[in-house]
Amino acid sequence: MKPLFKNITKYTAKNYKDFAEFHTNKYSFSQNAYTLIMSVLLIYCIIINIKSKDILLVLAFILILAAFLAWRIYLPNKRYQKLQKELNSKKETGFIFSFYKNYFTINKKTIYYFKLFKVFETKDYFYLYIDEDTAALVSKKGFEIGTAEEFSNFIRKKCLLKFSKEQ
Repeated sequence: MKPLFKNITKYTAKNYKDFAEFHTNKYSFSQNAYTLIMSVLLIYCIIINIKSKDILLVLAFILILAAFLAWRIYLPNKRYQKLQKELNSKKETGFIFSFYKNYFTINKKTIYYFKLFKVFETKDYFYLYIDEDTAALVSKKGFEIGTAEEFSNFIRKKCLLKFSKEQ
């Protein structure tokens, strides 16, 4: 079967860094808001239990708050540092994307459009999120079959509620 669109995108350290920055900017507010709300609720539980003089529950909520903050702050920072190390050691690689009616392939791996988590269009790329943290970077300059504008219309229809165009 002949693909509707074909794209060859070279992944470089700069591409990865651009994506990491985009991903961090896109999701940092919702992550920070969630962390703030949960922290306030846990502190409220600590205060209520201090007033009722239930020391065991106070200690339990303090431990829960400490574990939650470690999970929400320390682990993402550790993951980010690891990602930065990996980015600095990445070699340039190329990926071939072939887009068909109901699915696309990345170097022979098949992914169905309905399984995509989210799709973002930026000035230079389409970010096809496979899950919350993993995305395929499709360069707008890499189309060999079709154009970036035609692909934008196509992927918007395929992922109607998951598609977002960034300015």
